Amino acid sequence: PSGQQLYMEGRPILEFVSIFLKESKKWSIPGGPIRHGELLTTALNREFSEDALGTMAMDPEDRLRTKIMLKEHLALGIAVYKGYVDDPRNTDNAWVESHSINYHDSLGTSFSKFPLKVSATGEAADVQWIALDRNLDLYGNHEWILEKVCFHRHAYNPFSRQVMKNQIPVVS
Repeated sequence: PSGQQLYMEGRPILEFVSIFLKESKKWSIPGGPIRHGELLTTALNREFSEDALGTMAMDPEDRLRTKIMLKEHLALGIAVYKGYVDDPRNTDNAWVESHSINYHDSLGTSFSKFPLKVSATGEAADVQWIALDRNLDLYGNHEWILEKVCFHRHAYNPFSRQVMKNQIPVVS
């Protein structure tokens, strides 16, 4: 995060950790499948650590320290969606369902402290904090999920059909 909060139409513009997927060439919310018998919180920790923090390349001690720190922060999330998602991998006989959890760091004291790093063996080519913008090329239905986050956080929704082009954000 930049450290300065931007506003549009009197509402904050949200930033999110995004990974740029090598295969689809689209920005994505970090995440992935829950393994058989795995708890949701364990899967969230593992996927975010691997996708956005590059823990696969860390030595075991740093990986454990990151996992413990992240676990504390992951307890503070709110569920914004659970169910079917429009995904390019869906077929008539199998489909993707998602648990979308939002973790908000309004003070810049938790998630913004984690160093973002791409894993060389992962599916991401890049990872960074990105301000929500209607021109982002997002994977699957991630725009729709981010709209739900904007609603829950009473934030500016750049994906709304009511948004006018060429609006200039206000810094506060």
